[in-house]
Amino acid sequence: MKIVNEIKEAIRDGHYDSGERLPSLNVQMEKHNCSKGTVLKAYDTLRTEHIIYAKPQSGYFVANDLKQYQHHDGILYDLSTGNPTVDNFSIIEAKHVLNVALESYRKSSLEQELRGVLSLNRLLVKYLQEFHIYVKRQNIFLTQGVIQMITFFSQIDFPNGKEKILIESPTFPFCCQLLKKYHADVLTINRTEAGINLEELELLFKHESIKFFYIVPRNHNPLGTILPNEQRKKIMELALKYDVYIVEDDYFNDSFSIPKYEPLFYYSSGKNCIYLKSYSKLFPYIRIGYAIVPDALLESYHEEMEFTYFTSYNMPSLVSQATLEASIRSDIIKKNGLELSDDLHQKIKLLNKHTKKWNPEIAYHIPAQSGFYSTIILNKSIDIDYLIEKLHENHLSVQSNDKAFYHESDFDNSIRITLTRIQLNDIPLITNLLYTVITEVYSQ
Repeated sequence: MKIVNEIKEAIRDGHYDSGERLPSLNVQMEKHNCSKGTVLKAYDTLRTEHIIYAKPQSGYFVANDLKQYQHHDGILYDLSTGNPTVDNFSIIEAKHVLNVALESYRKSSLEQELRGVLSLNRLLVKYLQEFHIYVKRQNIFLTQGVIQMITFFSQIDFPNGKEKILIESPTFPFCCQLLKKYHADVLTINRTEAGINLEELELLFKHESIKFFYIVPRNHNPLGTILPNEQRKKIMELALKYDVYIVEDDYFNDSFSIPKYEPLFYYSSGKNCIYLKSYSKLFPYIRIGYAIVPDALLESYHEEMEFTYFTSYNMPSLVSQATLEASIRSDIIKKNGLELSDDLHQKIKLLNKHTKKWNPEIAYHIPAQSGFYSTIILNKSIDIDYLIEKLHENHLSVQSNDKAFYHESDFDNSIRITLTRIQLNDIPLITNLLYTVITEVYSQ
């Protein structure tokens, strides 16, 4: 770790530029008085983090100048965004799958059916089975991402003939903004560390005209929690009982491994559940995802998609589809997903360990369970805008959760932190700095 941190610091300080060769293994062995295996392990750690890369017979080179972790205003530790930088995905592997994609599709036509390229659809049927999602090709539609689909489903008629949309509170901030923009008829239900109150949910399903319930069961944004299995199963049972559709946003399904996890779609028997997935977090080079649409919604979905082809094109580019297909066939998606999952499991464990020591009366960190995000609920006396300003002065950025609540009155004086752009070794320093500033603002 001493070698790892020394190289990172040298890159940050500009001693090594992107593409520059690092000292050889022998030089590092002599400098640090250690074995070749120790240096190899250090370099492999940096390679896994996509900071360096190896060239056969040539050595190790800088892939990432680490300036991606700095904002223009001097932020060193960016905990405010869940969007990874483009080179979070190995440049070498990205070039490989792009080359394969272009070669494979060089004679393809740009004209394609609304479901997407046939070969990719067929591949997804088999690929999705690894996540306990069993579906026919005719139900899979390639899209540019989750946001477009939330907008689309909020505006079309559903077979149940209902009008209202139910969302969690808090939830994905963009979802709140979109539904407000389109003046949707929205209801909310509280989502806490323990999950969702099923009795309240049943009353809403029974007495309100709910078209669909948008829900992020795992890798929740902004809470970072997972709905327990019994809750997921019961939610789907209630949806089927009261003819409510579930829009399940599972954007991170192949990037964070959870043993024995079954999505809501698994319990749906192919009815009343729309399953959404995006690859922007794992593979930021491309804009692509997919929607799995139940049979009862297929006809109206297809008709509306044909119409929107001319107004708001939702189909991902042919290159994006080809790249995703090449990534799945070569197992690069799976390999990168497992690496990201391992990295996040370590970060979450360390983050929870250090925040557990905090005084919950001042700042309570909801223990992170999955994904990039987690939430810190602050004492009501703390002014969040002032806190964010003070954190900026200490080169650290976070985000208020105010936009994650559809109703401003529900805001619980919390902030969201993300693990996307910080390194494992920085977490003790970051959590200490974060809590120090919070306590200083609280004491004032």
